Amino acid sequence: MRGDCVDPHLAGPVVRSVRHADAIWSEHPWDIALITDAYDVVDVPAQYGALLNQLLKATCPTAMAPAGRRWWFFVVAGSVPAAKVAAAGGVLRSGPAEWLPAPGTSTETTGRIRWLVHPHVTRWRPYQRRDPIDLVLPA
Repeated sequence: MRGDCVDPHLAGPVVRSVRHADAIWSEHPWDIALITDAYDVVDVPAQYGALLNQLLKATCPTAMAPAGRRWWFFVVAGSVPAAKVAAAGGVLRSGPAEWLPAPGTSTETTGRIRWLVHPHVTRWRPYQRRDPIDLVLPA
């Protein structure tokens, strides 16, 4: 368990049919987990998130969890060192054992998560790291 979410690895197999998804969503609407095996998520507090969002503009899929004011930046796997994120008071979510609730989901610990830069704006590609991350996060 993480907060008020069930670990998606314990929830069963991946849903691959519309009928199955409809059945699940009728009981748990918008309960979707994003497992970070194809990308990393830089999870930082607002003091860094707001500035990074301004510098990255529409080049990085970005979500925000209002409770705790956390900003999530979806980046190419392995492109941001965990130590750099930790120095900013953040967490790097990486690999198939890590996950986070998808935007649209609302939990007691996060509030209603929403996209600030929707992935379709970036053609569903995570951000390829460039200078703004180095400029904003502490060394």
